[in-house]
This record gives sequence, structure tokens and C-alpha cells, in this order.
Amino acid sequence: MTFVDAEPTASGRFARSLRAELRNVRTTRGTRWALGLTASLWVIVGAGVALIAVLLDATTVSVGAALLGMGSAVTIFIPILAIFIMAADWQSRDVLTTYVLEPRRHIVFFAKVLAAVIVCATLVLAAALLAVVFTAVLALVSGAAITWNADAETIAVLLWSAAVGTVSGIAYGAATQRVAIAIVFSLVQGFVIDPLLTLVPHGVGNWFRLSAIADAGSSGGAIGPALTAGVLWLVVPLAVGFVRNQRADVQ
Repeated sequence: MTFVDAEPTASGRFARSLRAELRNVRTTRGTRWALGLTASLWVIVGAGVALIAVLLDATTVSVGAALLGMGSAVTIFIPILAIFIMAADWQSRDVLTTYVLEPRRHIVFFAKVLAAVIVCATLVLAAALLAVVFTAVLALVSGAAITWNADAETIAVLLWSAAVGTVSGIAYGAATQRVAIAIVFSLVQGFVIDPLLTLVPHGVGNWFRLSAIADAGSSGGAIGPALTAGVLWLVVPLAVGFVRNQRADVQ
């Protein structure tokens, strides 16, 4: 009697691809460097913000200030890490191996997306924990009191900004399939395009700023501009990236 191995189910294929993508985060040199650099810079930023807070007010150390300082670093480096996860293997022969092992490209695409979300979310939670640790250590060393002023809105803004950064990095990496191009575009978009849009008369440009999506996570944010900016900067690049992933030549 001959036994034939059963064909893996769609969920089994997806789980296998997800494990492979998470393993690539550790083994792909560019992604590994991006992960290490991001974590290192967050440690520096968290320690720096907490230290400055002590120097300005030696009697108290603010957890909320440390979290907001960490949040500013999150918005810059989280998209870069997501870009590496989505696009790094397109610049090497690794993508050829990936599609030989899993020819169903949509499975690989969504596995990359989920891997980016998992890694970025884990890093953000670790960054928040580090901010609290740095605050506690500095309070212990300096003899200052800890101010636990990290209210729900502060935490929500941090998490929402990280989510927007993660999705934008996924979108740009998928659409361009080139790490350098996606990173440059992400930085130009944040530091050039968004500020220039604020100069458009009658506030029209505010409807197309990526930061409008992040602003929607705070109490003063508007939903309308967040939706239009979300379509322009997130939905369209994600759709382009998915189509390119399905059709691009693998060499």
C-alpha cells in the first residue's frame, strides 16, 4: 500500500510561511541590523528623555514624559523596520527560495504583513517597558519621586502612532520592493511632504497629511482627514504592493 502525504491546508501553509518570515527577521542581515539599531536608539532615547526630565526637575521623574519621548522615536524607526521585513528579500535571491517553497504568493504576502505587525508590536511593548524601567532606575538613583502620569490617552497615542507607522512601513515596502527607496520615501513623506501640505491654503492640505491619521488617535484629531490620508498613504500603496507581489518577476 502506498501512502501519499496530504496536501497542507491553507492555514498550514500560512503558518509555515509566517514562521519562515519571523525566522528571516533574525537571519537576514539587513533586517537584523535594522532591528538592533532600532532597539539601541530607543534605549538611548528613553534614557536621554528620562535623564533630561531629572535635570529639569530633580524632585520628580515623569513616566509620561519618558513614554512620549519613546513615542517620538517609534514614529521614525518603526516604519523603517517594517520596510525591511517587507522588502529586504526582494533585493537578494532569498525571494526566489521563498516562492519555490511557497508558490502561492498571496500567502507569502500576508505572512510578511503579519510578521511585520508581530515584530513591531513586540518592539513597541518592549520600548514602553524600557521607558518605565529607566524612569524607576533614575528615580532610585536620584532620590526623586516617580510621577505616574501616563494616562490612558498618552498610552493610546503611543500605540496608535506605532500602528500607523507599522502600516505605512508595510505599505511602502510592499509597493516599492526596494528598501532604500521605501526608506527615503518614508522620511521625505514625514519631514518634507507633510509640512509642505500644511502650507496649502484653506487647510486643504491637512486632508492629505499622513500625520492626520496619527492625530486621529488623540482627542483633538478629526476623522475626515484621517480617512482621506489613510486611503492615499496606506490603502493605495498596500493595494499596489499586493498586485506587484502577485505579478513581479522573481530573479
